[in-house]
Amino acid sequence: MSTLPSPAGPTPPPRPRVRNARAQAQQRRDVIWQMAVPLGVVLVALVTLGVLVCLPVGAGVRSAWADVSLIFLILPALVVGLLVAVLVAGLCAGLFYLLRETPYFFKLIQDFMALFSYRVQAGAAKVSSVFLSARSVVAGAQRAAADLRRVVQRGG
Repeated sequence: MSTLPSPAGPTPPPRPRVRNARAQAQQRRDVIWQMAVPLGVVLVALVTLGVLVCLPVGAGVRSAWADVSLIFLILPALVVGLLVAVLVAGLCAGLFYLLRETPYFFKLIQDFMALFSYRVQAGAAKVSSVFLSARSVVAGAQRAAADLRRVVQRGG
């Protein structure tokens, strides 16, 4: 199967992703400390609580009906807990993706704003130079007239 070139010509290659290495390393550390460590602590706490709940400490005292009623009490909380865990895992994955992709786009925006700032300053310099040159011509003419008056008053 052959691919035909588009009427507009070949598409340019994608721009290389330029990232600040120091900021990227700081971002990795932040991801570890702000996302992975708290998630790991919560996971360890949940596993520990699950083990403590399942220990057969009072097995001889409990009856079968108590076990069944406990199961029916735990099931709704389990469903809600699983939904929340899936939601949190999805949000963590989404944030990981965003933290990985956004520095490139913020760098593009930063470069665009620097170029925009340069062009605004260049335009402002052109506009102000017109007024400054006009004022300097007037000031030069006034100075020349004052010098001429001084020479004429001294008697040349």
